[in-house]
Amino acid sequence: MKYLQLIVLLTIAAASTAVTQAESKVAPSQRSVERQLIELERQLSEALVKEDAAVLDRLWSNDLVFTFPNGKMSNKAQRLAGQKPSAESSQSTNVNDQVKVHVYGNTAVVTVLSTWKGSAGAQEYSDQYQATHAWVKQQGRWQLVAAHVSQVKK
Repeated sequence: MKYLQLIVLLTIAAASTAVTQAESKVAPSQRSVERQLIELERQLSEALVKEDAAVLDRLWSNDLVFTFPNGKMSNKAQRLAGQKPSAESSQSTNVNDQVKVHVYGNTAVVTVLSTWKGSAGAQEYSDQYQATHAWVKQQGRWQLVAAHVSQVKK
């Protein structure tokens, strides 16, 4: 009986070691993808503040579906048409306070809590938004295919 218990324990230990080794081989690749997506989210935030249509055009898929906080929807062409920097320099800033990445092969869901600050005329504002972004690796690069943004109510 002790011999059978020893075999069971050794089998469990060997399986546990194999699982740990397999996870450690996958983890660096997963972390690399997470870092890439966090960087893309940073670029996206910066481009939105600067209203940089060229960067947004690169980051957004041609199939982009965007849902605004008020529930209205738009596509890539409509969003890009709205990216027209004003003659005055923007006083807006956007900081990604929290970014969480969930990777599923060539698809990723990223949640972003961000704070937008600035002024509209004489009125200053500071608002938080929660966004859910769906990224897909298309033609060798990550592109945003869907976004939904909600304002965090105080």
